[in-house]
Amino acid sequence: MPKWTICLLAIVAGFVSHASAQESTKSGGKVDPETAMTNQFLKQFEPAALDQSTTDKIKEIFGKAAKEVVAQRKKSGVTPEMLKKRTEAAKQAREEGKKPKEVREIGLSAMQATEEQKKVVLDTEELLSKARIAVGKLLTDEQKSKLPKQLQTNLKEPTPPKKPNG
Repeated sequence: MPKWTICLLAIVAGFVSHASAQESTKSGGKVDPETAMTNQFLKQFEPAALDQSTTDKIKEIFGKAAKEVVAQRKKSGVTPEMLKKRTEAAKQAREEGKKPKEVREIGLSAMQATEEQKKVVLDTEELLSKARIAVGKLLTDEQKSKLPKQLQTNLKEPTPPKKPNG
């Protein structure tokens, strides 16, 4: 599995755990998880100084995906705690020099989730990845160049893996 996929998985898990943490720290009026997730995603674009029109389009694209992700995960019983365990285990595995495929498996098993829940997590991360790619198509090369490298990578279509000759 390409490294970018692992990066995406870690970022998504970070968004979700951060969004839920952000939600629980709000006093009084709670922010729904979709909004928190979308706002966290938008925050990354500040260096590009996007105009309001582009920001609104990003909110629309990513917000729609975030809403679906939160709904699917809630329906299957995937909790923010499960995602946090996964992120922490994957981070530790990467630090230990594990291969991306191993990191993914270690992260998934750390969730202590059912097979169905694991499938939902992977499917919803694919949804978010597609939303990021759609957002990337809205930006100019100049705008993208002002963004952090990892975000730039996440906004691009993945390059297909090279097939060994033989």
